[in-house]
Amino acid sequence: MNRRRFLSAAAALSAASPAASAAAKEVDFEAVRADFPRARTAAYFDCASSHPLSVHSTAALHRYVDWVAHQVGAPWWPSWAPPRGEAKNLFARLVNAKPSEIAFARSTIEAESNLLNGMAHVLSQGNVVTNDLHYTAALYNYKMRQQEGLDLRVVKNRDWRIDIDDMRKAIDAGTKLVSITLVSNVNGYLSDVKLISDLAHSQGAYLYVDVIQAAGAVPIDVRAMGIDFAACSTYKWLMGVKGFGFLYVREDLQRKIVKPTQHSGGVRFNYEPWVDRPDAALDEITFRPRPGPGCYEVSYPSYEGVICAQESLNYILQLGVPNIRKHVRGLTNRLQEELPKLGYPSITPKGNESPIVVFEASDPSSTVKKLQAAGVHVAMRFGNKMRLSPSVFSNHEDVDKLLGALA
Repeated sequence: MNRRRFLSAAAALSAASPAASAAAKEVDFEAVRADFPRARTAAYFDCASSHPLSVHSTAALHRYVDWVAHQVGAPWWPSWAPPRGEAKNLFARLVNAKPSEIAFARSTIEAESNLLNGMAHVLSQGNVVTNDLHYTAALYNYKMRQQEGLDLRVVKNRDWRIDIDDMRKAIDAGTKLVSITLVSNVNGYLSDVKLISDLAHSQGAYLYVDVIQAAGAVPIDVRAMGIDFAACSTYKWLMGVKGFGFLYVREDLQRKIVKPTQHSGGVRFNYEPWVDRPDAALDEITFRPRPGPGCYEVSYPSYEGVICAQESLNYILQLGVPNIRKHVRGLTNRLQEELPKLGYPSITPKGNESPIVVFEASDPSSTVKKLQAAGVHVAMRFGNKMRLSPSVFSNHEDVDKLLGALA
């Protein structure tokens, strides 16, 4: 997906979604930097692994811990915290969905797995198409299901990109689901989701998109992009904690295409000694199925996750995702320009509109030691792949420190 197409999509999002409402204002990113204590302890380039917490989210978590320690049960939900459903409302704003299409999830992979379980009756009638830039834990999930009879097609990358013609050849009239990442954790490759969505829908298939490396960092509009299902955890670009995330299921596909497979609710007993006068018109045990996306939730969400997500989502929406993207683009463009000159060739496409850039290191161990000695934190993945993922608190001084250590 090139920059021109990305900017067109971002403009459409700005017009259509409240998530981009802050895009017109100027943001002082040096002031933003002060909100992240991690920026004072290292030049941190590993947000694709785990994003540091802001002082605002940290304060919210401290309030919650204090409440649990001293006041839990009075009231059941702390009076200073917004209702839990507000987290769904905020995430819905971020991706231009309805709150009635958002469920809580414990992790991205669990959410995707639950989707596949709920679509078993659909998937058994055809094939699933994915690619090798999808998250490896997700690919493991599909390969395990392939052993149980799933018809799986994995499109291989060409020079660290997914060729749309290869996807077109793999998707046919028998395809029931296409599963991809919006931004690949491997090299930051940004998929052209709308084009893949059109391919899938033209064959009667549905599209699932893993947005964990995108939500909060690049504009997302599930309507404009044609996304049927999506999921993400909050501990990366949503600046939250592990063990909590969101699942998006298009409203008209709930219960019909994606059936609930993990049930959580309550029952009412209609016999003695539970009631003095049983109602002869009712069954002995009655219950009501949970409506809406709550049917995909089991028990309670992580309250720490909810508290932190409400704080961080408000923070992201106030900054404006287009502003965040613009700020980080200046840093990743510079890294793409400078690192190959130092002998670190890039495997991220030029002009790629994501906050992740990846370079090959001829001596991974030596490279990491140099950077650690200079107070620079990066990720080394897949052997020799140096992954850099700056965020809102990053600046050019951080880049200077990284380049100086490698030079």
